[in-house]
Amino acid sequence: MSRPNHGRPAVPPVGEGQRTGWPTTPPPHRPLGAADPAQAGRYRLEAVLGAGGMGRVYLGRTPAGSAVAVKVVHREYAADPSFRKRFEQEVAAARRVQGLYTVPVVDADLRADEPWLATAYVPGPSLQHAVAESGPLAADAALGLIARVAEALQSIHAADVIHRDLKPSNIILTADGPKVIDFGIARAADVTSVTATGMRTGTPAYMAPEYIRGQSVTEAGDVFALGVVAHFAATGRLAFGGGTDHGVVYRILEQAPDLDGCPEPIRTIAAGCLEKAPERRPTTTEIIEQCRRDSTPDIADVHTRTAVSPAEGELATLSPPVAPGAPDADTHTAPAPRGSEPVAPGPPPTAPGSPDVRTPPAPAAVGHDPEPADASDEPMVPPVIGVLPYSPTAPASGFALLAGGIGLLTLVIVLIIVLLPPSAPSRPKLAYRSYEPTASLSPTGRSRTAEGMAFSPDGKTLATGNFEGTVWLWDVARRKQKTSFTQRDGIGQAYDFRTRDVVFSPNGKLLAATNQIGALTLWDVAKHRQLRSLDGTDGGESVAFSPDGKLFATGDGPGSVMLRDAGSRMGKLLAYWNQEADVTAVAFSPDGKTLASAGDDSDSNLTPQHSVRLWNVADRAPDPYGQDDARATLEHTSGVRSLAFSPDGRTLATGSLDGKVRLWDVKTGRQRATFGDSYVSSVEHLAFSPDGRTLATNADVGLLLWNVAGRKPRAILTNDAQGSNVKINEVAFSPDGKLIAGNDGKHRAVRLWKNPR
Repeated sequence: MSRPNHGRPAVPPVGEGQRTGWPTTPPPHRPLGAADPAQAGRYRLEAVLGAGGMGRVYLGRTPAGSAVAVKVVHREYAADPSFRKRFEQEVAAARRVQGLYTVPVVDADLRADEPWLATAYVPGPSLQHAVAESGPLAADAALGLIARVAEALQSIHAADVIHRDLKPSNIILTADGPKVIDFGIARAADVTSVTATGMRTGTPAYMAPEYIRGQSVTEAGDVFALGVVAHFAATGRLAFGGGTDHGVVYRILEQAPDLDGCPEPIRTIAAGCLEKAPERRPTTTEIIEQCRRDSTPDIADVHTRTAVSPAEGELATLSPPVAPGAPDADTHTAPAPRGSEPVAPGPPPTAPGSPDVRTPPAPAAVGHDPEPADASDEPMVPPVIGVLPYSPTAPASGFALLAGGIGLLTLVIVLIIVLLPPSAPSRPKLAYRSYEPTASLSPTGRSRTAEGMAFSPDGKTLATGNFEGTVWLWDVARRKQKTSFTQRDGIGQAYDFRTRDVVFSPNGKLLAATNQIGALTLWDVAKHRQLRSLDGTDGGESVAFSPDGKLFATGDGPGSVMLRDAGSRMGKLLAYWNQEADVTAVAFSPDGKTLASAGDDSDSNLTPQHSVRLWNVADRAPDPYGQDDARATLEHTSGVRSLAFSPDGRTLATGSLDGKVRLWDVKTGRQRATFGDSYVSSVEHLAFSPDGRTLATNADVGLLLWNVAGRKPRAILTNDAQGSNVKINEVAFSPDGKLIAGNDGKHRAVRLWKNPR
């Protein structure tokens, strides 16, 4: 997904000597009615702020008197178990969103009779209210609004969330800029409405064509909605008109938007966002750049000038960022590999009266792509010390001519160095031996992504999922696609949700895949036939087969671990265990007697229950309250995201959000070792090699291979010859241990490396 720009801000924050250009006085609050609750959790409700399709929003007060906005969900949604589960997942995702133009989620109770969530209270009118009361925004104000809402979408998408219901009523106008609310929550309602009625939630006038058709919805769907918002902000009208929902939907699918009367350049921006094909729409970064180019200088350029010019009498310096996941004392670390060199001071301040010489912008923070330059910018010339300003009317002294000549020669040398291409690609200094991929597989489908990965037991096939619920099978030797499987529900309707996990049965005859709403699909590989489907209540996001293939286990977000019969037609439930935290991974021990489940309780309002639990597979009580406790609980200080048994079954490796790998004695439950590295900020994926000597984990520069006995890294598998800082998601060893597969999400390709011995 797209990431926000972490260099200089794309647009300056409102408030730096600028007027917003929009009203900021909030509308009056409505008093509580007889049917409105007086309390939600610990929050006292005082007034009604608004109402929507999913619930009502109230002005609430904390016990200390601070204002919050509390959304209470309608009872018809709260009564649906599938909705509750999906709502929990969406709220957890929304809590990860952090941005200048978004409103943070501060609390929630998702198990209440009427689930609710609380966000920071933002006093101000919605864009819908402001335009209705005061008319459309001026062109410059609309451009500033569009750019900042695009930045809000960057923050939302960076947390792997798609808004799905961006519209003027979800944009609050304040003196500090617009604030986007309700991101991602609309999709929770789809779990109920799609399966029940075939309709989708949201506001039809702002729905992208692919969303209406039930296809995969990506960031481009939010860009489409932004185009409608932009046109509305500048004209007060809808790009596809009003009337009945069916009429609006028809025009979105079949007709061009009506942009008559929309002032330039907003019309051009809206037209690009409203392209029917998602791939033809601009990215949020491109929208921001276009707004910058088209804005007046006080909006687009003021912040840029102050950002790159050191204060008078000071030198511009940058401090290298602290590496994320810095290891503790018992950790083996690499010598500071990146960002550790001292940064040279910037040029001295320009002398008074000298011409305005443009200086290059300060470098972006390490690990993030620099912001692209404006297309209209002139080529930047590095400042050269010793070059004096030339004046055709002033006589030149001998010293000035000499200095000027030396300066000109220096300028020529600098330009040659800067403009000539390097003789070889610049490669960062990595602390360990690095290896490039030997082959790449390019995923297909509309999103061209890979998610979930597994080798078949014979090593001839690699299975990868994608964002659209399709699982592709690849011929590993020929590097070609063999076939694909589509995840479908119990009535045959295709799921259109992101794949979470993919796994083969031990004999390779069955293939299982899960998706992000917890649905599980099981296929007969040879017959290319779907055997069964478990919905979000009975399935899970993680899945594993027992070594004999007779059982499979699932783990889900609400904390359920379920053991099922792989041979029964409906996947008979044999055992149920409670993780008391989001289950992020499950795995059977090689002897099949123990099931391990990983828990990440980062979103809990209470004391977090981060742990890995070892369950006795022989304890088969399907009653949620009839099973025994875990055989062992392996406590962790941060959320556990991955786990794997060693091939001999004696050791369990766990990976956490703190960037640490921990090794545990399976028999005693005691911790054997903890290690990490400055290249690893969060261990989302790990895998043992078939011989048990190597442990592979994701890293910020690719995949890191650890010597298990020595507890030290031995190699890095990089994305390319430049060793670019690309994080590889997923990791899998081929059964013979000769190949390692990983998913390069940035370039949308599955990489294959030879296992360096």
